[in-house]
Amino acid sequence: MIGTSRAPKRFIPALRDKISMRFFSVILFAVVSAFACAAPASAKVVRDVIYAEAPGLDPGDVRADIYIPEDAEGAPMIIMMHGGAWTFGNKQNALGMFQSDYFTDQGFVFVAINYRLAPGHPFPAQEEDAAAAIAYFHEHAEEFGADPDKIFLMGHSAGAHMAALVAIDPDYLDAFDLTPAVIKGVVAMDSAAYNLARTGHDGDIPDFYHPTFTSDDQDVWAAASPTLQVEESTEIPPFLLLYVNRAVAPSRAKELAEALNSAGHKAEARLVKNRDHKSLNERLGAKGDKAAPMIADFFRDQLDD
Repeated sequence: MIGTSRAPKRFIPALRDKISMRFFSVILFAVVSAFACAAPASAKVVRDVIYAEAPGLDPGDVRADIYIPEDAEGAPMIIMMHGGAWTFGNKQNALGMFQSDYFTDQGFVFVAINYRLAPGHPFPAQEEDAAAAIAYFHEHAEEFGADPDKIFLMGHSAGAHMAALVAIDPDYLDAFDLTPAVIKGVVAMDSAAYNLARTGHDGDIPDFYHPTFTSDDQDVWAAASPTLQVEESTEIPPFLLLYVNRAVAPSRAKELAEALNSAGHKAEARLVKNRDHKSLNERLGAKGDKAAPMIADFFRDQLDD
């Protein structure tokens, strides 16, 4: 019987070691998740704020954690969108553990959001949730010590794509009677998805994108491509597009920056050295990290304009 069978004795030590390693891995993952985006000692955290309501919408998909500097009043706010290929991750385990600490220490209210994930919720569900979060925190900013006129967006990987598109295509915020002008600036970190139409070829896009953007609908690819949605007439906020030295992402960041600049908007694509796609997010705000100060300076520059 399967339930009572025993491993041969010669396999027992190896099996014991494997079980121990799996147990250790589970414990390590739990510890890391527990401390990811843990509130610094000087910050207050408000967890699981529901930022959208609609029939059939799972409240767990639209929750946010808000990290608030001590005595915050009229502070700038960062809304952070996590990565995970639009299919996995959440507001805690998909963010580096230093981010909330660093940015609250710098005087920002830091908001980490969940959003609906594919394939259960394909594009444009993620953008609709991003817009809903912006609208909610624009309306309720003062309740969390922030200024509704000082809202910034930040995202990594899939989250970078989301932040870029919701700030460029006005239709998403228009559903809430807002425009991209309510966003003071955007930092998008290392996405390769700014131009899906260019990524697609021979009537298909790579399998990686299928759960979210379908495999063969070129209209969907174009609608989901921030680079192709740039319009001179839209009040698009300033962009800082960070990328690491890897395939595709640098050229896509530079292409988007060029499209924005050509349409009269402010944008810069900048290489982050000594980081890969994963460590850019995981080490953001850690001691010695150079990307987080770049981001904080960029946001402050927009406040001075």
